[in-house]
Amino acid sequence: MFKSKKWSKAQLQRLLFIWPSILVLLGLVVYPLGSILLQSLFPKLFEAGFGQFSLQSYSNIFKVNYTYKAILDALLFGGGSAVITSIIGTLLAIVVHRKWSYGSRWVTLMVWLVFFTPSYLIAEGWVLLMQHNGILTKFLMLPNGTLDWFFTPGGLIMAMSLRLFPVVYLSVLAGLGGLGSDFEEAARTAGAGSLVTWVRINIPLLAPSILAGATLTFAEAVSDFGFASAIVPKAHIPLLTYSIFTALNQMPVNYPQVGALSVVLIGIIAVSLWIQKWILGRGSYSIIQNQIRPHRVRSGPGIGWTLTVNILLIAAYLLPMIGVVVTSLLKQSGTDITWANLTFAHYAKALKIGGQSFQALQRSFGLAVGTASVSTALGIGLAFVITRVRGFSTNLLYVLTMSTIAIPGIVLAAGFVFAWNAPYLVPWHLNLYGTLFCVYLAYLAGSLPHSIRLQMAALGQISPSLLSAGQVHGANLFVVFRKIILPLVAATTISTFYLTFSHAMFEMPASELLYPPDQPPMPVVIVKFYNNLQNENGAALTVLTILVVAACYGFGQLLLYGLRQIRHSLAIKGISKLVQVDPNSTTSPLIGQAQMD
Repeated sequence: MFKSKKWSKAQLQRLLFIWPSILVLLGLVVYPLGSILLQSLFPKLFEAGFGQFSLQSYSNIFKVNYTYKAILDALLFGGGSAVITSIIGTLLAIVVHRKWSYGSRWVTLMVWLVFFTPSYLIAEGWVLLMQHNGILTKFLMLPNGTLDWFFTPGGLIMAMSLRLFPVVYLSVLAGLGGLGSDFEEAARTAGAGSLVTWVRINIPLLAPSILAGATLTFAEAVSDFGFASAIVPKAHIPLLTYSIFTALNQMPVNYPQVGALSVVLIGIIAVSLWIQKWILGRGSYSIIQNQIRPHRVRSGPGIGWTLTVNILLIAAYLLPMIGVVVTSLLKQSGTDITWANLTFAHYAKALKIGGQSFQALQRSFGLAVGTASVSTALGIGLAFVITRVRGFSTNLLYVLTMSTIAIPGIVLAAGFVFAWNAPYLVPWHLNLYGTLFCVYLAYLAGSLPHSIRLQMAALGQISPSLLSAGQVHGANLFVVFRKIILPLVAATTISTFYLTFSHAMFEMPASELLYPPDQPPMPVVIVKFYNNLQNENGAALTVLTILVVAACYGFGQLLLYGLRQIRHSLAIKGISKLVQVDPNSTTSPLIGQAQMD
Protein backbone atom coordinates (compact mmCIF):
# COMPACT_ATOMS: atom_id res chain seq x y z
CA MET A 1 0.00 0.00 0.00
CA PHE A 2 1.36 3.39 -0.99
CA LYS A 3 0.70 6.32 1.26
CA SER A 4 -0.53 9.44 -0.44
CA LYS A 5 1.90 12.30 -0.12
CA LYS A 6 0.47 15.64 0.95
CA TRP A 7 2.20 18.61 -0.62
CA SER A 8 2.76 21.73 1.44
CA LYS A 9 1.94 25.19 0.08
CA ALA A 10 5.66 26.06 -0.25
CA GLN A 11 6.36 22.83 -2.15
CA LEU A 12 3.48 23.51 -4.55
CA GLN A 13 4.74 27.04 -5.17
CA ARG A 14 8.20 25.73 -6.00
CA LEU A 15 6.83 22.95 -8.21
CA LEU A 16 4.29 25.04 -10.12
CA PHE A 17 6.05 28.40 -10.40
CA ILE A 18 9.63 28.68 -9.18
CA TRP A 19 11.24 25.73 -10.93
CA PRO A 20 9.46 26.40 -14.28
CA SER A 21 10.74 29.99 -14.01
CA ILE A 22 14.27 28.72 -13.40
CA LEU A 23 13.98 26.47 -16.45
CA VAL A 24 12.82 29.43 -18.54
CA LEU A 25 15.83 31.51 -17.47
CA LEU A 26 18.15 28.57 -18.10
CA GLY A 27 16.80 28.25 -21.63
CA LEU A 28 16.72 31.98 -22.39
CA VAL A 29 20.03 33.05 -20.83
CA VAL A 30 22.25 30.32 -19.43
CA TYR A 31 22.01 27.96 -22.41
CA PRO A 32 22.94 30.65 -25.01
CA LEU A 33 25.80 32.01 -22.87
CA GLY A 34 27.05 28.51 -22.14
CA SER A 35 27.06 27.80 -25.88
CA ILE A 36 29.40 30.76 -26.42
CA LEU A 37 31.87 29.58 -23.77
CA LEU A 38 31.86 25.98 -24.98
CA GLN A 39 32.19 27.01 -28.63
CA SER A 40 35.34 29.00 -27.84
CA LEU A 41 36.89 25.97 -26.10
CA PHE A 42 35.57 23.22 -28.39
CA PRO A 43 35.78 24.60 -31.96
CA LYS A 44 34.07 21.50 -33.45
CA LEU A 45 31.31 21.39 -30.87
CA PHE A 46 28.47 21.19 -33.37
CA GLU A 47 30.20 18.62 -35.56
CA ALA A 48 32.34 16.49 -33.20
CA GLY A 49 30.98 17.31 -29.76
CA PHE A 50 33.43 17.64 -26.89
CA GLY A 51 36.14 15.57 -28.53
CA GLN A 52 38.43 18.47 -29.55
CA PHE A 53 39.57 20.93 -26.89
CA SER A 54 41.58 23.94 -28.07
CA LEU A 55 42.58 27.44 -27.00
CA GLN A 56 43.52 28.36 -30.57
CA SER A 57 40.60 30.77 -30.93
CA TYR A 58 41.91 32.86 -28.02
CA SER A 59 45.46 32.98 -29.34
CA ASN A 60 44.20 33.90 -32.82
CA ILE A 61 42.30 36.99 -31.70
CA PHE A 62 45.48 38.38 -30.14
CA LYS A 63 47.56 37.49 -33.20
CA VAL A 64 45.27 38.95 -35.85
CA ASN A 65 45.88 42.68 -36.11
CA TYR A 66 42.20 43.65 -36.58
CA THR A 67 40.81 41.81 -33.54
CA TYR A 68 43.81 42.72 -31.38
CA LYS A 69 43.36 46.41 -32.24
CA ALA A 70 39.60 46.09 -31.66
CA ILE A 71 40.24 44.98 -28.07
CA LEU A 72 42.71 47.83 -27.47
CA ASP A 73 40.28 50.35 -29.01
CA ALA A 74 37.49 49.06 -26.78
CA LEU A 75 39.68 49.67 -23.73
CA LEU A 76 40.63 53.11 -25.05
CA PHE A 77 37.05 54.13 -25.75
CA GLY A 78 35.84 52.70 -22.43
CA GLY A 79 38.57 54.35 -20.37
CA GLY A 80 38.34 57.69 -22.17
CA SER A 81 34.56 57.76 -21.87
CA ALA A 82 34.75 56.88 -18.17
CA VAL A 83 37.10 59.80 -17.48
CA ILE A 84 35.18 62.38 -19.52
CA THR A 85 31.75 61.31 -18.26
CA SER A 86 33.03 61.45 -14.68
CA ILE A 87 33.96 65.10 -15.21
CA ILE A 88 30.82 66.10 -17.12
CA GLY A 89 28.34 64.09 -15.04
CA THR A 90 29.79 65.17 -11.70
CA LEU A 91 29.93 68.83 -12.67
CA LEU A 92 26.36 68.81 -14.00
CA ALA A 93 25.03 67.01 -10.91
CA ILE A 94 26.70 69.54 -8.60
CA VAL A 95 25.36 72.49 -10.57
CA VAL A 96 21.81 71.11 -10.57
CA HIS A 97 21.81 69.94 -6.93
CA ARG A 98 23.24 73.21 -5.61
CA LYS A 99 20.87 75.22 -7.84
CA TRP A 100 23.66 77.15 -9.53
CA SER A 101 21.71 77.30 -12.81
CA TYR A 102 18.17 78.08 -13.94
CA GLY A 103 15.73 75.53 -15.36
CA SER A 104 16.31 72.39 -13.27
CA ARG A 105 13.21 70.70 -14.77
CA TRP A 106 14.51 71.36 -18.28
CA VAL A 107 17.85 69.82 -17.31
CA THR A 108 16.15 66.76 -15.84
CA LEU A 109 14.03 66.28 -18.98
CA MET A 110 17.04 66.54 -21.29
CA VAL A 111 19.15 64.17 -19.19
CA TRP A 112 16.45 61.51 -19.32
CA LEU A 113 16.01 62.00 -23.07
CA VAL A 114 19.74 61.41 -23.57
CA PHE A 115 19.61 58.43 -21.23
CA PHE A 116 16.74 56.66 -23.01
CA THR A 117 17.56 57.49 -26.65
CA PRO A 118 19.42 54.52 -28.21
CA SER A 119 23.07 55.14 -28.90
CA TYR A 120 22.90 54.28 -32.60
CA LEU A 121 20.27 56.99 -33.22
CA ILE A 122 22.43 59.65 -31.57
CA ALA A 123 25.51 58.34 -33.38
CA GLU A 124 23.74 58.48 -36.75
CA GLY A 125 22.70 62.06 -35.95
CA TRP A 126 26.36 62.97 -35.37
CA VAL A 127 27.35 61.33 -38.64
CA LEU A 128 24.69 63.30 -40.53
CA LEU A 129 26.03 66.49 -38.98
CA MET A 130 29.77 65.94 -39.38
CA GLN A 131 30.23 63.93 -42.59
CA HIS A 132 31.23 65.35 -45.99
CA ASN A 133 28.32 67.40 -47.37
CA GLY A 134 26.67 67.02 -43.98
CA ILE A 135 24.31 69.40 -42.21
CA LEU A 136 27.02 71.52 -40.57
CA THR A 137 29.13 71.63 -43.72
CA LYS A 138 26.19 72.97 -45.72
CA PHE A 139 24.80 75.26 -43.03
CA LEU A 140 28.15 76.86 -42.15
CA MET A 141 29.43 76.67 -45.76
CA LEU A 142 32.57 74.80 -44.72
CA PRO A 143 34.86 72.98 -47.15
CA ASN A 144 34.70 69.18 -47.05
CA GLY A 145 37.25 67.75 -44.64
CA THR A 146 36.97 70.54 -42.07
CA LEU A 147 35.08 68.30 -39.65
CA ASP A 148 37.05 65.10 -40.26
CA TRP A 149 38.51 65.43 -36.74
CA PHE A 150 35.22 64.05 -35.45
CA PHE A 151 35.94 60.63 -37.01
CA THR A 152 39.16 60.22 -35.02
CA PRO A 153 39.32 58.33 -31.69
CA GLY A 154 39.31 61.63 -29.76
CA GLY A 155 36.19 62.95 -31.48
CA LEU A 156 34.33 59.66 -31.16
CA ILE A 157 35.21 59.30 -27.47
CA MET A 158 33.81 62.79 -26.86
CA ALA A 159 30.60 61.93 -28.74
CA MET A 160 30.24 58.68 -26.79
CA SER A 161 30.84 60.54 -23.52
CA LEU A 162 28.07 63.01 -24.34
CA ARG A 163 25.79 60.02 -24.81
CA LEU A 164 26.77 58.26 -21.55
CA PHE A 165 27.25 61.11 -19.05
CA PRO A 166 23.70 60.67 -17.57
CA VAL A 167 24.92 57.45 -15.92
CA VAL A 168 27.46 59.38 -13.81
CA TYR A 169 25.06 62.31 -13.37
CA LEU A 170 22.33 60.16 -11.82
CA SER A 171 24.79 58.33 -9.60
CA VAL A 172 26.44 61.51 -8.28
CA LEU A 173 23.07 63.24 -7.84
CA ALA A 174 22.00 60.44 -5.51
CA GLY A 175 25.27 60.76 -3.61
CA LEU A 176 24.83 64.51 -3.18
CA GLY A 177 21.45 63.88 -1.58
CA GLY A 178 23.16 62.13 1.33
CA LEU A 179 26.15 64.43 1.61
CA GLY A 180 24.52 67.20 3.65
CA SER A 181 26.39 70.33 4.68
CA ASP A 182 28.12 69.34 7.94
CA PHE A 183 31.53 68.57 6.46
CA GLU A 184 31.49 71.58 4.18
CA GLU A 185 30.54 73.98 6.96
CA ALA A 186 33.25 72.56 9.20
CA ALA A 187 35.82 73.17 6.46
CA ARG A 188 34.64 76.74 5.96
CA THR A 189 34.89 77.33 9.70
CA ALA A 190 38.53 76.23 9.49
CA GLY A 191 39.17 78.79 6.74
CA ALA A 192 38.97 76.61 3.62
CA GLY A 193 37.67 78.19 0.42
CA SER A 194 35.06 76.74 -1.93
CA LEU A 195 37.59 75.16 -4.32
CA VAL A 196 39.61 73.57 -1.51
CA THR A 197 36.42 72.29 0.12
CA TRP A 198 35.29 70.57 -3.04
CA VAL A 199 38.69 69.14 -3.99
CA ARG A 200 39.75 67.99 -0.51
CA ILE A 201 36.40 67.03 1.09
CA ASN A 202 33.29 66.78 -1.09
CA ILE A 203 34.76 65.08 -4.17
CA PRO A 204 36.59 62.38 -2.12
CA LEU A 205 33.37 61.71 -0.17
CA LEU A 206 31.49 61.38 -3.46
CA ALA A 207 34.10 58.91 -4.77
CA PRO A 208 31.81 55.84 -4.47
CA SER A 209 29.08 57.52 -6.54
CA ILE A 210 31.55 58.82 -9.13
CA LEU A 211 33.33 55.47 -9.35
CA ALA A 212 30.05 53.55 -9.66
CA GLY A 213 28.94 55.78 -12.53
CA ALA A 214 32.36 55.64 -14.20
CA THR A 215 32.43 51.84 -14.00
CA LEU A 216 29.00 51.55 -15.57
CA THR A 217 30.06 54.03 -18.25
CA PHE A 218 33.16 51.97 -18.99
CA ALA A 219 31.06 48.81 -19.29
CA GLU A 220 28.50 50.56 -21.51
CA ALA A 221 31.18 52.03 -23.79
CA VAL A 222 33.01 48.72 -24.16
CA SER A 223 29.85 46.69 -24.83
CA ASP A 224 27.90 49.25 -26.90
CA PHE A 225 27.01 47.90 -30.33
CA GLY A 226 24.71 50.67 -31.56
CA PHE A 227 27.40 53.34 -31.54
CA ALA A 228 29.89 50.96 -33.15
CA SER A 229 27.48 49.95 -35.93
CA ALA A 230 26.93 53.61 -36.86
CA ILE A 231 30.51 54.83 -36.55
CA VAL A 232 32.81 51.96 -37.59
CA PRO A 233 31.71 51.87 -41.27
CA LYS A 234 32.38 55.63 -41.50
CA ALA A 235 35.50 55.98 -39.34
CA HIS A 236 37.08 52.54 -40.04
CA ILE A 237 38.11 52.20 -36.39
CA PRO A 238 37.80 48.55 -35.23
CA LEU A 239 35.77 48.02 -32.05
CA LEU A 240 35.20 44.83 -30.10
CA THR A 241 31.43 44.59 -30.45
CA TYR A 242 31.58 45.26 -34.19
CA SER A 243 34.27 42.57 -34.51
CA ILE A 244 31.82 40.06 -33.01
CA PHE A 245 29.19 41.19 -35.50
CA THR A 246 31.68 40.92 -38.39
CA ALA A 247 32.74 37.40 -37.38
CA LEU A 248 29.09 36.30 -37.31
CA ASN A 249 28.54 37.66 -40.82
CA GLN A 250 31.51 35.87 -42.39
CA MET A 251 31.00 32.97 -44.75
CA PRO A 252 31.52 30.48 -43.23
CA VAL A 253 30.77 31.85 -39.78
CA ASN A 254 33.81 31.82 -37.49
CA TYR A 255 32.02 30.49 -34.40
CA PRO A 256 35.16 29.93 -32.26
CA GLN A 257 36.30 33.51 -32.86
CA VAL A 258 32.87 34.87 -31.94
CA GLY A 259 32.93 32.83 -28.75
CA ALA A 260 36.44 33.95 -27.81
CA LEU A 261 35.68 37.63 -28.46
CA SER A 262 32.47 37.37 -26.43
CA VAL A 263 34.31 35.81 -23.50
CA VAL A 264 36.95 38.56 -23.69
CA LEU A 265 34.19 41.20 -23.64
CA ILE A 266 32.51 39.64 -20.60
CA GLY A 267 35.92 39.34 -18.93
CA ILE A 268 36.70 43.04 -19.44
CA ILE A 269 33.40 44.06 -17.84
CA ALA A 270 33.86 41.61 -14.95
CA VAL A 271 37.37 42.93 -14.25
CA SER A 272 36.14 46.54 -14.24
CA LEU A 273 33.44 45.68 -11.70
CA TRP A 274 35.99 43.84 -9.54
CA ILE A 275 38.37 46.84 -9.65
CA GLN A 276 35.57 49.11 -8.47
CA LYS A 277 34.84 46.79 -5.54
CA TRP A 278 38.55 46.56 -4.68
CA ILE A 279 39.02 50.34 -4.66
CA LEU A 280 35.97 50.94 -2.49
CA GLY A 281 37.05 48.21 -0.10
CA ARG A 282 40.31 49.99 0.70
CA GLY A 283 38.73 52.87 2.63
CA SER A 284 35.63 54.19 4.35
CA TYR A 285 33.35 56.60 2.51
CA SER A 286 30.45 56.77 4.95
CA ILE A 287 28.81 60.18 4.86
CA ILE A 288 25.29 59.52 6.19
CA GLN A 289 25.15 60.10 9.94
CA ASN A 290 22.25 59.79 12.40
CA GLN A 291 20.93 63.15 11.22
CA ILE A 292 21.56 64.79 7.87
CA ARG A 293 21.11 68.50 7.53
CA PRO A 294 20.30 69.34 3.92
CA HIS A 295 22.61 71.72 2.13
CA ARG A 296 21.63 75.34 2.49
CA VAL A 297 21.71 77.30 -0.74
CA ARG A 298 24.07 80.26 -0.22
CA SER A 299 23.69 81.93 -3.62
CA GLY A 300 21.13 81.98 -6.41
CA PRO A 301 21.44 80.66 -9.95
CA GLY A 302 23.99 82.28 -12.24
CA ILE A 303 23.93 83.06 -15.94
CA GLY A 304 27.38 81.55 -16.51
CA TRP A 305 26.51 78.15 -15.11
CA THR A 306 23.15 78.21 -16.91
CA LEU A 307 24.87 78.83 -20.26
CA THR A 308 27.41 76.07 -19.55
CA VAL A 309 24.71 73.52 -18.71
CA ASN A 310 22.58 74.38 -21.75
CA ILE A 311 25.53 74.27 -24.13
CA LEU A 312 26.35 70.82 -22.80
CA LEU A 313 22.77 69.59 -23.21
CA ILE A 314 22.49 71.06 -26.71
CA ALA A 315 25.69 69.29 -27.73
CA ALA A 316 24.60 66.02 -26.12
CA TYR A 317 21.11 65.73 -27.59
CA LEU A 318 19.72 68.61 -29.61
CA LEU A 319 22.56 68.80 -32.13
CA PRO A 320 22.43 65.15 -33.25
CA MET A 321 18.64 65.16 -33.21
CA ILE A 322 18.58 68.35 -35.29
CA GLY A 323 20.78 66.54 -37.77
CA VAL A 324 18.26 63.70 -37.99
CA VAL A 325 15.21 65.97 -38.30
CA VAL A 326 16.74 68.26 -40.93
CA THR A 327 17.93 65.28 -42.98
CA SER A 328 14.46 63.74 -42.87
CA LEU A 329 13.02 66.92 -44.43
CA LEU A 330 15.55 67.25 -47.28
CA LYS A 331 14.60 65.99 -50.71
CA GLN A 332 18.05 64.47 -50.92
CA SER A 333 20.72 64.46 -48.22
CA GLY A 334 23.77 66.51 -49.11
CA THR A 335 21.83 69.23 -50.91
CA ASP A 336 21.67 72.85 -49.80
CA ILE A 337 19.36 73.61 -46.88
CA THR A 338 16.77 75.84 -48.54
CA TRP A 339 12.98 76.00 -48.46
CA ALA A 340 12.85 74.61 -51.99
CA ASN A 341 14.71 71.47 -50.92
CA LEU A 342 12.42 70.66 -47.98
CA THR A 343 9.69 68.01 -48.24
CA PHE A 344 7.55 65.62 -46.21
CA ALA A 345 7.69 62.97 -48.92
CA HIS A 346 9.98 60.69 -46.89
CA TYR A 347 7.48 60.65 -44.04
CA ALA A 348 4.69 59.81 -46.47
CA LYS A 349 6.80 56.99 -47.87
CA ALA A 350 7.55 55.64 -44.40
CA LEU A 351 3.83 55.72 -43.49
CA LYS A 352 2.71 54.08 -46.74
CA ILE A 353 0.71 51.01 -45.78
CA GLY A 354 2.44 47.91 -47.10
CA GLY A 355 5.77 49.66 -47.58
CA GLN A 356 9.03 48.36 -46.13
CA SER A 357 9.29 51.07 -43.48
CA PHE A 358 5.67 50.76 -42.36
CA GLN A 359 5.91 46.98 -42.13
CA ALA A 360 9.14 47.21 -40.14
CA LEU A 361 7.61 49.75 -37.76
CA GLN A 362 4.51 47.60 -37.38
CA ARG A 363 6.66 44.50 -36.82
CA SER A 364 8.78 46.16 -34.14
CA PHE A 365 5.69 47.57 -32.44
CA GLY A 366 4.16 44.10 -32.17
CA LEU A 367 7.40 42.56 -30.88
CA ALA A 368 7.82 45.38 -28.36
CA VAL A 369 4.25 45.11 -27.03
CA GLY A 370 4.57 41.34 -26.72
CA THR A 371 7.94 41.60 -25.00
CA ALA A 372 6.79 44.32 -22.60
CA SER A 373 3.57 42.46 -21.72
CA VAL A 374 5.19 39.09 -20.99
CA SER A 375 8.31 40.43 -19.29
CA THR A 376 6.26 42.77 -17.07
CA ALA A 377 3.81 40.02 -16.07
CA LEU A 378 6.55 37.46 -15.47
CA GLY A 379 8.71 40.10 -13.81
CA ILE A 380 6.21 41.02 -11.12
CA GLY A 381 5.46 37.36 -10.41
CA LEU A 382 9.12 36.39 -10.15
CA ALA A 383 9.93 39.51 -8.13
CA PHE A 384 7.17 38.58 -5.67
CA VAL A 385 8.52 35.04 -5.33
CA ILE A 386 12.12 36.24 -4.85
CA THR A 387 11.18 38.80 -2.17
CA ARG A 388 8.64 36.68 -0.25
CA VAL A 389 9.82 33.06 -0.50
CA ARG A 390 13.04 31.77 1.03
CA GLY A 391 14.99 28.70 -0.03
CA PHE A 392 17.58 27.32 -2.41
CA SER A 393 15.33 27.57 -5.46
CA THR A 394 14.57 31.27 -4.94
CA ASN A 395 18.24 32.01 -4.26
CA LEU A 396 19.11 30.29 -7.53
CA LEU A 397 16.41 32.29 -9.28
CA TYR A 398 17.81 35.52 -7.85
CA VAL A 399 21.37 34.69 -8.93
CA LEU A 400 20.26 33.83 -12.46
CA THR A 401 18.31 37.07 -12.70
CA MET A 402 20.95 39.44 -11.33
CA SER A 403 23.93 37.86 -13.11
CA THR A 404 22.41 38.34 -16.55
CA ILE A 405 21.93 42.10 -16.15
CA ALA A 406 25.64 42.72 -16.82
CA ILE A 407 25.72 40.57 -20.00
CA PRO A 408 26.14 42.76 -23.13
CA GLY A 409 23.32 42.58 -25.64
CA ILE A 410 25.63 41.64 -28.51
CA VAL A 411 26.94 38.64 -26.52
CA LEU A 412 23.45 37.44 -25.62
CA ALA A 413 22.34 37.77 -29.25
CA ALA A 414 25.44 35.87 -30.42
CA GLY A 415 24.58 33.16 -27.90
CA PHE A 416 21.15 32.80 -29.49
CA VAL A 417 22.82 32.25 -32.86
CA PHE A 418 24.83 29.39 -31.33
CA ALA A 419 22.15 27.91 -29.12
CA TRP A 420 19.21 27.84 -31.54
CA ASN A 421 21.07 27.00 -34.74
CA ALA A 422 22.63 23.72 -33.60
CA PRO A 423 22.22 20.63 -35.84
CA TYR A 424 21.01 18.46 -32.95
CA LEU A 425 17.89 20.65 -32.65
CA VAL A 426 16.67 19.82 -36.16
CA PRO A 427 15.04 16.43 -35.31
CA TRP A 428 13.20 18.13 -32.45
CA HIS A 429 12.01 21.00 -34.69
CA LEU A 430 13.62 23.46 -32.26
CA ASN A 431 15.94 25.15 -34.74
CA LEU A 432 14.51 28.60 -34.09
CA TYR A 433 17.29 30.71 -35.63
CA GLY A 434 16.04 32.78 -38.54
CA THR A 435 12.51 33.18 -37.18
CA LEU A 436 10.74 36.13 -35.59
CA PHE A 437 10.05 33.94 -32.58
CA CYS A 438 13.80 33.68 -31.97
CA VAL A 439 14.04 37.48 -32.14
CA TYR A 440 11.20 37.70 -29.63
CA LEU A 441 12.90 35.26 -27.25
CA ALA A 442 16.10 37.32 -27.43
CA TYR A 443 14.14 40.50 -26.64
CA LEU A 444 12.52 38.71 -23.70
CA ALA A 445 15.83 37.36 -22.40
CA GLY A 446 17.35 40.84 -22.43
CA SER A 447 14.40 42.60 -20.78
CA LEU A 448 13.17 40.08 -18.19
CA PRO A 449 16.05 40.54 -15.67
CA HIS A 450 15.57 44.32 -15.74
CA SER A 451 11.81 43.93 -15.30
CA ILE A 452 12.35 41.73 -12.24
CA ARG A 453 14.90 44.12 -10.75
CA LEU A 454 12.68 47.19 -11.19
CA GLN A 455 9.62 45.59 -9.61
CA MET A 456 11.56 44.03 -6.73
CA ALA A 457 12.20 47.55 -5.47
CA ALA A 458 8.47 48.35 -5.42
CA LEU A 459 7.51 45.05 -3.78
CA GLY A 460 10.17 45.54 -1.12
CA GLN A 461 8.26 48.60 0.14
CA ILE A 462 5.11 46.59 0.94
CA SER A 463 4.94 45.52 4.58
CA PRO A 464 4.64 41.74 5.07
CA SER A 465 2.03 42.39 7.78
CA LEU A 466 -0.29 43.83 5.14
CA LEU A 467 -0.16 40.59 3.16
CA SER A 468 -0.52 38.50 6.30
CA ALA A 469 -3.62 40.47 7.25
CA GLY A 470 -5.21 39.64 3.91
CA GLN A 471 -4.47 35.94 4.32
CA VAL A 472 -5.81 35.96 7.89
CA HIS A 473 -9.12 37.24 6.53
CA GLY A 474 -9.37 34.26 4.19
CA ALA A 475 -7.78 35.58 1.00
CA ASN A 476 -5.60 33.08 -0.84
CA LEU A 477 -2.34 33.99 -2.54
CA PHE A 478 -3.93 34.96 -5.85
CA VAL A 479 -6.54 37.18 -4.18
CA VAL A 480 -3.84 38.89 -2.13
CA PHE A 481 -1.79 39.39 -5.27
CA ARG A 482 -4.75 40.78 -7.24
CA LYS A 483 -6.40 42.98 -4.60
CA ILE A 484 -3.44 44.16 -2.52
CA ILE A 485 -0.15 43.87 -4.38
CA LEU A 486 -1.17 44.89 -7.90
CA PRO A 487 -2.97 48.11 -6.85
CA LEU A 488 0.02 49.16 -4.73
CA VAL A 489 2.63 48.57 -7.44
CA ALA A 490 0.49 49.58 -10.43
CA ALA A 491 2.53 52.73 -11.11
CA THR A 492 5.82 50.81 -11.10
CA THR A 493 4.33 48.07 -13.28
CA ILE A 494 3.15 50.56 -15.89
CA SER A 495 6.53 52.33 -15.84
CA THR A 496 8.28 48.97 -16.26
CA PHE A 497 6.04 48.15 -19.21
CA TYR A 498 6.91 51.44 -20.90
CA LEU A 499 10.64 51.11 -20.27
CA THR A 500 10.65 47.57 -21.64
CA PHE A 501 8.54 48.62 -24.61
CA SER A 502 10.84 51.51 -25.54
CA HIS A 503 13.94 49.33 -25.14
CA ALA A 504 12.48 46.60 -27.37
CA MET A 505 11.42 49.09 -30.04
CA PHE A 506 15.03 50.21 -30.48
CA GLU A 507 16.79 46.90 -29.71
CA MET A 508 19.76 46.70 -32.09
CA PRO A 509 22.03 43.65 -31.44
CA ALA A 510 19.32 40.98 -31.36
CA SER A 511 17.56 42.57 -34.34
CA GLU A 512 20.70 42.67 -36.49
CA LEU A 513 21.91 39.16 -35.67
CA LEU A 514 18.66 37.18 -35.53
CA TYR A 515 16.08 38.70 -37.89
CA PRO A 516 14.64 36.65 -40.78
CA PRO A 517 15.87 38.04 -44.13
CA ASP A 518 12.36 38.92 -45.33
CA GLN A 519 11.08 40.25 -41.98
CA PRO A 520 13.48 42.92 -40.68
CA PRO A 521 12.50 44.86 -37.53
CA MET A 522 12.63 48.63 -37.51
CA PRO A 523 16.26 49.05 -36.25
CA VAL A 524 17.54 46.86 -39.08
CA VAL A 525 15.72 48.92 -41.70
CA ILE A 526 17.01 52.20 -40.24
CA VAL A 527 20.62 51.00 -40.27
CA LYS A 528 20.15 49.59 -43.77
CA PHE A 529 18.93 52.97 -45.04
CA TYR A 530 21.94 54.73 -43.54
CA ASN A 531 24.42 52.15 -44.84
CA ASN A 532 22.91 52.41 -48.34
CA LEU A 533 23.26 56.22 -48.22
CA GLN A 534 19.48 56.67 -48.10
CA ASN A 535 19.92 58.98 -45.13
CA GLU A 536 16.70 60.90 -45.60
CA ASN A 537 14.58 57.71 -45.47
CA GLY A 538 16.44 56.45 -42.41
CA ALA A 539 16.06 59.81 -40.67
CA ALA A 540 12.30 59.95 -41.37
CA LEU A 541 11.80 56.45 -39.98
CA THR A 542 13.89 57.39 -36.94
CA VAL A 543 11.74 60.44 -36.18
CA LEU A 544 8.51 58.47 -36.65
CA THR A 545 9.68 55.74 -34.29
CA ILE A 546 10.61 58.28 -31.62
CA LEU A 547 7.16 59.87 -32.01
CA VAL A 548 5.47 56.47 -31.60
CA VAL A 549 7.41 55.77 -28.42
CA ALA A 550 6.66 59.29 -27.11
CA ALA A 551 2.95 58.81 -27.85
CA CYS A 552 2.97 55.51 -25.95
CA TYR A 553 4.68 57.28 -23.05
CA GLY A 554 1.96 59.94 -23.07
CA PHE A 555 -0.69 57.23 -23.06
CA GLY A 556 1.07 55.61 -20.10
CA GLN A 557 1.06 58.89 -18.20
CA LEU A 558 -2.66 59.30 -18.87
CA LEU A 559 -3.22 55.75 -17.64
CA LEU A 560 -1.30 56.49 -14.44
CA TYR A 561 -3.34 59.66 -13.93
CA GLY A 562 -6.56 57.70 -14.46
CA LEU A 563 -5.50 55.05 -11.95
CA ARG A 564 -4.75 57.72 -9.37
CA GLN A 565 -8.16 59.33 -9.93
CA ILE A 566 -9.96 55.97 -9.68
CA ARG A 567 -8.08 55.12 -6.48
CA HIS A 568 -8.95 58.52 -5.04
CA SER A 569 -12.65 58.20 -5.90
CA LEU A 570 -12.80 54.67 -4.44
CA ALA A 571 -11.21 55.94 -1.24
CA ILE A 572 -13.79 58.75 -1.01
CA LYS A 573 -16.64 56.26 -1.55
CA GLY A 574 -15.22 53.96 1.10
CA ILE A 575 -15.02 56.78 3.63
CA SER A 576 -18.54 57.97 2.79
CA LYS A 577 -19.89 54.47 3.48
CA LEU A 578 -18.17 54.33 6.86
CA VAL A 579 -19.17 57.84 7.84
CA GLN A 580 -22.72 58.59 6.66
CA VAL A 581 -23.37 62.27 7.25
CA ASP A 582 -26.90 63.50 8.06
CA PRO A 583 -27.78 66.14 5.46
CA ASN A 584 -29.65 68.16 8.13
CA SER A 585 -26.79 68.05 10.61
CA THR A 586 -23.17 69.15 10.54
CA THR A 587 -22.15 66.36 12.93
CA SER A 588 -21.39 62.80 11.85
CA PRO A 589 -23.56 60.11 13.53
CA LEU A 590 -20.36 58.36 14.60
CA ILE A 591 -19.02 61.55 16.15
CA GLY A 592 -22.33 62.21 17.87
CA GLN A 593 -22.40 58.70 19.29
CA ALA A 594 -18.88 59.17 20.60
CA GLN A 595 -19.92 62.43 22.29
CA MET A 596 -22.90 60.74 23.98
CA ASP A 597 -20.67 57.96 25.28
